[in-house]
Amino acid sequence: MHHALEIQEILLNIFGHCYWLVDTTGRPELASLARTCRAFKEPALDILWEEFYDLSPLTRCLPEASHQLSPNNPKRSFRRPLTQIEWDILQSYTRRIRRLLHFRPGLDEKSIRILSNPPTIKPLFPNLRQLRCHYHSKSMLLLQLPFPSLDSLWVNFKNPRRLQDPLQSFSKFSPNITDLSTFVNWSDVAFDNLVSNCLCQWQNIQIVICPETSLDMDALAHLSRLPALSVLNFKEIVALSGCISPLFFSNLCDMKLHPTSLGPVSQLLSRILLPALRDFTIAVGSRPSRQELFSFLTAVQTCNPDHTIERFSLYQFPSSSNLVRSEAPLLRFAHLQLCMASALSWNVSLTDSDLLALALAWPSLVQFDINTRWGWNTPSGITPNGLLQLLQKCPSLEQIALAMDTRGYTGSPPSNFGLTSQPRYLNVLDSIIEAESVPAIAALLTGIAPCRFAAWSSSGLVRPPGWEVYDDRWEEMHQSPCHS
Repeated sequence: MHHALEIQEILLNIFGHCYWLVDTTGRPELASLARTCRAFKEPALDILWEEFYDLSPLTRCLPEASHQLSPNNPKRSFRRPLTQIEWDILQSYTRRIRRLLHFRPGLDEKSIRILSNPPTIKPLFPNLRQLRCHYHSKSMLLLQLPFPSLDSLWVNFKNPRRLQDPLQSFSKFSPNITDLSTFVNWSDVAFDNLVSNCLCQWQNIQIVICPETSLDMDALAHLSRLPALSVLNFKEIVALSGCISPLFFSNLCDMKLHPTSLGPVSQLLSRILLPALRDFTIAVGSRPSRQELFSFLTAVQTCNPDHTIERFSLYQFPSSSNLVRSEAPLLRFAHLQLCMASALSWNVSLTDSDLLALALAWPSLVQFDINTRWGWNTPSGITPNGLLQLLQKCPSLEQIALAMDTRGYTGSPPSNFGLTSQPRYLNVLDSIIEAESVPAIAALLTGIAPCRFAAWSSSGLVRPPGWEVYDDRWEEMHQSPCHS
């Protein structure tokens, strides 16, 4: 055997490409490799057992302690408690498991209880790093086992109260959690408190995704002291009165909030500093007033003084399409100049000069989406030349969504667009377009050359009577020889 094959790293790299291969009998090739020679055994078994979706294969490791469930059911189950020797054999395999994904036990309740009551204090999964678990009543016992090396936890449970014991177990026996994601079907105060308490016990958290969970100020203050925290996604904060001095999130770059109203968000943003924030999303449950909206945009500017935001989305949840067009506040440049707004679910009125001012203030924009879901609902003051200026001033733009006024645009576009790069996606939303402007717009977009193009296609777009005419004209432009 070549000396290179005696190096574990090389074998792991090679065997990693054999994970999905099977031999002529349908058995995994990795299992055959593990039986080939001693040099291949350990790396082949490490790859074979690295990722699992259920625990049923464990029963096949101990045939003397298991039995077939029924003549018509090929699955096996443990028939008695395991001895120390059998448990050691089992752990020689389970120590290799690094990921349990979309995990369901795959065993009967008796087998689950046997695994939950080991004859040793050694953990069943000493090196498990990632656990993704959907609700299952049999999961509860196993989730209370110690996972000393776990750093990524993703749980989706129908009833948050059923998650109480497992979460308490994780906070006690899994001290190295860096990535927490919880998904539940409804809000629950007891569960909110439990998540907040657990977060306060983890010192290495980097990602928190709990969109249905409200956190308390103690949890928020603890998270602000963690320099590795980069993603924070939660519903809202309770008991704001407990916060006195501003909380500083030094490296938080992605923040998402799902509040019932916009007012408390403004209070929260006025008490925190987010100097590194790049992605900011607010999915609000009710329509804010003009004053609430203005206060919110002011607070965004205060909490992000260095204007590092690249993607900023503000929309009503679950859908702004239920709103009446005339009910929403009209957003003008005076509102948007406070911060870069890249997705707003209200009426919008901007001009070319407004767009240029925003581009000069935010030259590093990657995504510029204004009211993608609902449309602008008012005649746009942005011309095709304004769009071209935006692309020239923001060379990093990859995705654009805005309405244009194409009336009177019939001339030939400039021969040199002056663009250093081209966007990948352009959505002109509810832009009107006259028949005589179709050739000129097609020539302009040929020079801009977006890979994808859309008009009048947003899911929540409010379509006034006669919109089909404009939709047909944009489609005609899109299929014209100049653009194709």
